[in-house]
Parts: sequence; structure tokens; C-alpha cells
Amino acid sequence: MALIQEGKYDGVTVAASIYEAPSGAVMCSMLVDVGGTHLKGGICLVQKDGTLSERGFRDVQAIFGWSDWDWSKWSQEPEAFAGAAVQAVVETIQGERGAFSSIKHINPTGGGQRLEKADAMGLAAKYGAKTRALFGGVPSAPAVRTPSPRPIDSAQGRPSPLKAEGEERGGRTFPPPLDVPPSSMEVCWDAFCRENPDQSERDLYKLWAEYVKSVAGKLQNDCTPADWGLVLYRLNAGQLPF
Repeated sequence: MALIQEGKYDGVTVAASIYEAPSGAVMCSMLVDVGGTHLKGGICLVQKDGTLSERGFRDVQAIFGWSDWDWSKWSQEPEAFAGAAVQAVVETIQGERGAFSSIKHINPTGGGQRLEKADAMGLAAKYGAKTRALFGGVPSAPAVRTPSPRPIDSAQGRPSPLKAEGEERGGRTFPPPLDVPPSSMEVCWDAFCRENPDQSERDLYKLWAEYVKSVAGKLQNDCTPADWGLVLYRLNAGQLPF
């Protein structure tokens, strides 16, 4: 493949898809036609530590002319995303077999390759709540609730940590819930954000994972509707471990 002089070029997408790398990062991968040469580039959407890249999401939105973010769009074949105008910053890389052109920071692949169809629904289940929060989605209607005040640790002046079922928490006893209706991660996330209005976005993500595990005893991706129902029950009762 002939080298392309380094610089900025107008290009057109040939195909696009999303995938989760072994590191845990989620990438939007694109095949771009740059002057008749197909180069593979990408934009990071979720970093390997689970942090969302707002700039990455915004860039992909701008490329495809989207005003929102819907993971299900990626269920389409990669070629459905052809024809979007982009700008590619091309650089020359010195590899073992000589020099080659690459879209900056992404390893190139020769033209004519076909991208695999995205696991859009799996990624939606894993990151849907986070992207919804990032783009200011309309909160789900809260369940009917009569929240109890959070028990306060008088010595520290903060909510007391959760204890085992049936133990006293801040002078009150919370029996195990009975017939808790099922819920979803999105509903619980909305409730969690409402219960923690003073936390930063980064801290919310960290506390969220810890809270879900403390209540459900498992990671959020393994939670069932019944588990989410228990999480929502705890939130509605104002039972937070911090």
C-alpha cells in the first residue's frame, strides 16, 4: 500500500461498528476512504476502567449526525454507516516490514476488510445506564415510595453503613423485604442519582458499583430483575452505605 503524506484529510466512512476490547475499553471502529485508500481508525467510547469518554461519544454523534445516543443503532450491519464525512489525521508508522500510513493513534488495516457485526444489545445492557445519565435522559418515573429518613451516625454526622438483615441501623431495625417487585438497572440508577445529588459524576459511578454489590451481592451485569427490585427497595428506604 502506497504511503499517504502525513496531514489532515477529508474522508468518507466505508463501514463502522463498535466492540469491547479485551482490556475492557469500548471502541467505535471505522473504515475510512482516504483518497481511495481504506484506513482503519477508531474513537474511544469507554475507557478500560469503565469511565465514559464524553468527547468520544460527542465526536461519533457529530460524524453520523445524531442528536442522541441509542445503542440499538449499532445492531445494523457495519456497511449501514457508510457515507459519513470525517476528517482523518494520517501519520506514517515504521513497522517491522517497513513504513505504512495510519490514522493517528489507531493501527490501520488494508482496504476491503469487513467489520464484524456489533454486540449492540450486550453493550447496551452493560453501559446503557451510564450513557443515559451522560446525555441527560428523561428519568424513569420513580416507584411509589414512602422513604424513611437515613439513619445518622451521631458521632460522625453521616449516614450509617448498612448492616446485615435484621440488625439495627442507626437505632432502627429494617426487616428483610417481602414480595419486592422487580425493577431494572435504569430505574435504580435514576433513584441512586436522586439520593446522591451532591456527588460528582465520577464518584457516582464508583459508589454505584460498590452499592449494587453490597446490596445484591454480585456485579451489576449479573443482576436479575429481582436483584434490581431489592436495590430499588433499599434506595427508596434511604438505606445507603455512605
